[in-house]
Amino acid sequence: MILDKLFKRKDSQDNIAEMSYRRVGVSLGASWSWGVSMIATIAFMYTYGIVPALVWVIGNILAMPLFGYMKVKIRGFEKWINFIPLILFSLFIAAMAIIMNMQALLIGLGGGHDVASFHFIDNSFSVPSIIFLSLAILLFIYKYGLRGSVLSDLGYYSLQISAVVLLAVSSIIISNFTINPNLQLITEAGIKWVFPLGLLGIITGVFTDPMMWQRFEQKENQIRLSLWGGFWFGLYMTFVVLTGLFFKPTLFLGVLLLVVIFALAVSTIGSATAAMQYLTKKIGLGKTTGLIIALTAIITWPYLMEFGMAKIWNIYAGYRWKVVTGMIVVSLIGRYLIKKENNEKIVNFMKKIKLFHEYE
Repeated sequence: MILDKLFKRKDSQDNIAEMSYRRVGVSLGASWSWGVSMIATIAFMYTYGIVPALVWVIGNILAMPLFGYMKVKIRGFEKWINFIPLILFSLFIAAMAIIMNMQALLIGLGGGHDVASFHFIDNSFSVPSIIFLSLAILLFIYKYGLRGSVLSDLGYYSLQISAVVLLAVSSIIISNFTINPNLQLITEAGIKWVFPLGLLGIITGVFTDPMMWQRFEQKENQIRLSLWGGFWFGLYMTFVVLTGLFFKPTLFLGVLLLVVIFALAVSTIGSATAAMQYLTKKIGLGKTTGLIIALTAIITWPYLMEFGMAKIWNIYAGYRWKVVTGMIVVSLIGRYLIKKENNEKIVNFMKKIKLFHEYE
C-alpha cells in the first residue's frame, strides 16, 4: 500500500501542453546545458583557443532556434522522430547524456582529470553517491514524468544561473580583471577543429536530442518556444565564457563550479530519463523499457568513467553530425523535389516494413 502511494503515477504526468512558453523554455535551456557544458567550454578554451570556444558556444546557442525553424518550415521534418532507426539512435544519445552527466558530477567532485578541480570526495565515496543520486532521479521521473522534469528544471536553472553569475564575477575579481595568460586566440588544434566541420558538428546536436523533440511536439508555436530556449541557454553560456576567460582554480571557485555542475547534471539526467520513456513508448515497448535502458546507462557508467570526459564525448559526438546532415538533406529533397502525394507513399511504405512508426 505504501509502495503504491509512493510510485503510482498519474496518466497526465507527461502532459506539458498548458505550460507557458517561458516555463518550457527554461526547461529547454536547463536540459540543453548538460553538466559538461561548463567543463567543455573551459577545456575548449585551453585546448583549442578562445575563437573555437566561441564557435562552440554560438553554435550551441543557435542550435535550438534553428531546430524550431526547421521543424516548422521544412515539410515532413517533424516526422523524423517517428523513424525507427532515428528513435534507436536517439535512445543512444539519451543514454550517453546520462553517462556524461554522471561523469560531470565526478569531475566536479574532483575525481576526473579533464579540468582542474578540488578533490572534495574520494572516488570510493563519490562514485556510489553519484549512482545513488542518479537512481533517485530515475524514481522521481518514474513517478512525476515529464511534468516533474519541466517543473523541477525551474529550480535547477535558478541554481545554475545564480551560481554561474557568482562564479564569473568572482573569477574576474580574483584574477584582478586579467584574462588568463595561458589562453590563446586559436591553437593549431583549434584551426583543425573549426574548419571545416566544427560548427556543423555543434549546431546539429539538438536535432537528435530526444529531450528537445519531447518538449517541442507538445507546443503549438515551436519557433517561439525555440527562441525562449535559446535565450535562457544563451544567458547561461554568456557567464560560462566569462568564467573561462578569467578562471583560476581556488577552493571558493571550485565549490561554485560544483554547484553549477550539480544543477546542470541533475536536470539533464532527469530529462534524459523522461526522454527514454517517450521514445520506447513511441515504438510500442512501453515506458518501463525506457526506465530499464536508463538504469542500464547508470550501472554502465562506472566502467566508462576512467576514459575521461573527452573520450566519452567523442563516442557520443562522432557520428551525430553525419546523421543530422542526412536528415536535413533528405527533408530538403522531400520538401522541394518530391511531390507531397509521393512523400505520403514513401512514408506508408516505410510503415509497412516497420521502419516508420505511426505519426502521433
